[in-house]
Amino acid sequence: MLGWRSPSGQAPETLTGDHLLFYKRACCQSNHAHLKYSMAKIISIILTCLLVQNTELLQADLSNEGNWPAFRGNGNSTTSLAELPLSWSDTEGIAWKVNLTGYGQSSPVIWGETVYVTSTGGDGKEKLFIEAYDLSSGEKQWVQEFEASRTPKEVNDYISRGAPTPVVDEAGVYAFFESGDLVALDSSGGVRWQRSLTEEYGDFVGNHGVGSSLINTPNSIVLLVDHDGPSYLINIDKASGKNRWKIKRKARVSWSTPLYLTHNSLEQIVVSSNGEAAAFKLEDGEKLWWVEGIEKNTVNAPTTNGDIVIIGSSEPTQTMAISLGGSGDISESHVKWRAGQGVTSSFGSPLIHDDTVFFVNRAGALQAASVEDGSVLWERRLPGSTWASPLATADRLYFFCKEGPTAVHSLDVNKTSEELAINPLTVAEGDRLYGFAVAPGRIVIRLAEQLIAVGE
Repeated sequence: MLGWRSPSGQAPETLTGDHLLFYKRACCQSNHAHLKYSMAKIISIILTCLLVQNTELLQADLSNEGNWPAFRGNGNSTTSLAELPLSWSDTEGIAWKVNLTGYGQSSPVIWGETVYVTSTGGDGKEKLFIEAYDLSSGEKQWVQEFEASRTPKEVNDYISRGAPTPVVDEAGVYAFFESGDLVALDSSGGVRWQRSLTEEYGDFVGNHGVGSSLINTPNSIVLLVDHDGPSYLINIDKASGKNRWKIKRKARVSWSTPLYLTHNSLEQIVVSSNGEAAAFKLEDGEKLWWVEGIEKNTVNAPTTNGDIVIIGSSEPTQTMAISLGGSGDISESHVKWRAGQGVTSSFGSPLIHDDTVFFVNRAGALQAASVEDGSVLWERRLPGSTWASPLATADRLYFFCKEGPTAVHSLDVNKTSEELAINPLTVAEGDRLYGFAVAPGRIVIRLAEQLIAVGE
């Protein structure tokens, strides 16, 4: 393990709170993503922030304007980007394809003109890799290799292999591995700080490894570590790598990634984990509300439209919508609806688009339900089951099937869908399509040992 090193070049704190966040991100987009914002545009963004009163989804402000900074982008797997590719195959519509240094199940992340991705190597996953690639050409910019501080369980399809997705911002990239290693690099690959959470808090115990990804907040990263041993939710300062707070949790197994949102000006982390959904105050970790008695909510990430949070489950009648704004035990008062017997959500997380929420079950059946009451509006069959979460644009849905095909659907005013394309990609035996990231005109798809950028 390398020693601690403090990052340099901290941005001046000339504004405070949400105003500072929006200003920094606007400026960062201008400087690093080559998006030519004028000062009028920056001021417009700040004024828009000031007008938001009740529900603010802070991660959605500029992350959809060219960056894809974390798992599911803004946390909801939606983008405002237009002109994303519609059709591709092994021989058409491919901008570039690269072989990765190791094997991984994480999604790529994008900041400006750089794609970042993590992977592991070695029989015991003792090698950890963080790589950076040029978004336009696929040229490798750098790779950082680390020795794992712990050797996790054996390798197979159902034990995590580089599963947690990293976070990226203007300062660099933050990566977490199932060995417990947590590292922050600058945009050139230099080490800013690193830690081993297993050395500090004990080994992870469970049959399937660790899958929860880092959560991106303005000044910190949040991580859920739920397993058969001492579990916790931890908030870590981006600049120093030190804990802001750490909440002890009872032993329970979960691979779900939490959700960062702001409701009524209160920043909170929503956690869906074996038996419970709950929200914690970002500032100090105070538990704000909870719903108990949920079954098999161990994989899906929560998703929100700003008024409700959808909790997905692979067990019938356990998928639910929870109204935001409650406090304490809201199991009776704020559960807006529970899905019917036939609605389940498997590996891919639920997706909200306008007033419709989409679920994909283990067999690859797509179900559209009303956000208002959970009633099923229509059903479709996808080309296969999915491990990656789906993607919503303004007028399209993308479903990334684990064996390689991507189904693209349109949405019309009648809230039904039309299949526009099925885009095949050849996936090697034993491989999977694990995740994706989006940028203007591009979708970067993650296979176990490859990145494939589609879009001319």
